[in-house]
Amino acid sequence: MDLISNFKQLYHIDDFLEEYLDKIIETKNFQKGDIIFEPGAYLKYIYFIEEGFTRIYYYKNRRDITHSFFGSNSFSTGIESVFYKKPAMFGFQALTASRISYMPFAAIEKLAKTNITMNQIVQKVLLDNLIHFSTRFYNTQFETAHERYASLIKENPELFQNATLGHIASYLGISQQTLSVIRGQK
Repeated sequence: MDLISNFKQLYHIDDFLEEYLDKIIETKNFQKGDIIFEPGAYLKYIYFIEEGFTRIYYYKNRRDITHSFFGSNSFSTGIESVFYKKPAMFGFQALTASRISYMPFAAIEKLAKTNITMNQIVQKVLLDNLIHFSTRFYNTQFETAHERYASLIKENPELFQNATLGHIASYLGISQQTLSVIRGQK
């Protein structure tokens, strides 16, 4: 689903707002493995995954660690980067062929000051990200690897068709060998 259609399902988008969004939204196709942005990049956009499967990642001790997975009809960005003009802590990668729309944050932030619908959209994007990362933190702190694996599969049934075992294991905070053992017990 394209970004404007997604917004129309949630909000009353008048003609002015639809025309404004149509002018500022860009859409690009990415191939499997394409890096959309690297950790350390300075970001100017909020991204919407129209189609495909992506991941957020970072590097620790020269290791590539998956922080999160995002499928179709979800938003992603480096909040600390677009809001505070700091380097993004995470990178963003297409795990499948993906179609991603992106909006320049400066343009939507400016409009959000005078347009209540745009303000609500910005709030929802931020709240969705906050809830996602809060849930991720909770799961990491209070669930076992088995529980995290079960939750991950429930939330992302297409995961094993789209992500490598290395990405899944790093997301769960376990080795690939431990992941194999957990999968064998299911």
